[in-house]
Amino acid sequence: MQTLEITVPVDKTRLVKSLLKELGVTIKIKKESKIPNEETIAAMNELKAGKGKRFKNVDELFKSI
Repeated sequence: MQTLEITVPVDKTRLVKSLLKELGVTIKIKKESKIPNEETIAAMNELKAGKGKRFKNVDELFKSI
């Protein structure tokens, strides 16, 4: 058995689910989490503490990378 993860446009979900059911494929819908992970939370807290860098423009930002 293989597990595949596919992204389907909302307007095609019913069609894809019907096709997969017809083929005898087990369908499990995975909902996307809106909760940020630990690394993102740490970065947000760092910015709230005023530890972020400010740039005058995008060119300056890219030069710093």
